[in-house]
Amino acid sequence: MQALCRRIASKSSRRFLSTPPALFGQQGNVATIVLNRPKALNSYNSEMVELLINQLYEYEKDDSVKLVLMEGAGDRAFCAGGDIVHLGEITRENQLHHKLKMLRKPVVSIGDRVVMGGGMGLCCNSKYRVGTERSIFAMPETKIGYYPDAGATYFLSRLGDVGMYLALTGQRVRGFDSKHLDFVTHFVKSSDLGQLRDDLLGCCSEEDLLYCLKKHENLDNVQQFSLENNLLEISKCFSAASVLEIVERLENSGSDFAQETLRTLSVMSPIALCISHRTQILSRSKNFTECLRMECNISAKTFQLGEFAEGVRALLVDKDNKPNWNPPTLEQVENAVLDDIFNDRTIDWQPLP
Repeated sequence: MQALCRRIASKSSRRFLSTPPALFGQQGNVATIVLNRPKALNSYNSEMVELLINQLYEYEKDDSVKLVLMEGAGDRAFCAGGDIVHLGEITRENQLHHKLKMLRKPVVSIGDRVVMGGGMGLCCNSKYRVGTERSIFAMPETKIGYYPDAGATYFLSRLGDVGMYLALTGQRVRGFDSKHLDFVTHFVKSSDLGQLRDDLLGCCSEEDLLYCLKKHENLDNVQQFSLENNLLEISKCFSAASVLEIVERLENSGSDFAQETLRTLSVMSPIALCISHRTQILSRSKNFTECLRMECNISAKTFQLGEFAEGVRALLVDKDNKPNWNPPTLEQVENAVLDDIFNDRTIDWQPLP
């Protein structure tokens, strides 16, 4: 894993100049955060995480700050997740996500364009979330031998069987679908973002913020949820007690949707699918803090499996798209291995005050 990270870091150091990974400011009563790694789709690294945590504390104790506006630099992404080199530092990342969700001042995130992985955590853990027709939300971790974290154990598990479907398949949620799933609280035309931003910067209270968001929300052409016609089948298949049973139900269905879903699942890490499935089941009875604590312990054990390193090698480094998953099939995933992952309580993760 360390050797793989060195290979990625070596390539990254040649591509990116040293620039502040996050920019902060204040206009009137509005504090601003800009995730500033546009060439890396604003993925967060350890430096950005520390800057964000420290600045959130500053904003929280500053009486002149009434709300926080967060967005991504450039025109490609809000945030594509955690930097692969940095992904192992999940304890600190989860302290950031917890602080963001529990901040005693409202945070509004502009989830335009790519919002994936840990970027979904930053957006979905904000109190107010703005999406556009260009928004693309996804938690594609099972494809690289990992599982949806950054608070996704909490917010996906609240979606029931649909959340399980999204967690296992990494299916992308586009445009107004993000509103249907409550990934965003308000939907705005991308062409209106500039004016929305200007108006938000003039807000003096949360009441002003809500008025501004409502004023700019575009509900004129509400679109049907793209999965609407598949909800019954998703419920029937993804309510199963195991991933193997999900696959069996999909195979018995024979529908085009089921066949496409099977093709998607077939390239995922079998053990990552099983870990993702169990985290979603367990999280349904946990609060947000408990979910983040569970994630920290699960992640520590998951990294030791080597699946994540192999997934990153195959998809992002060598790009041969031929990961050698271990074990290679769902039938070979041992419950004893899963139990060992989920019974580990070595990390006594605690949120920041």
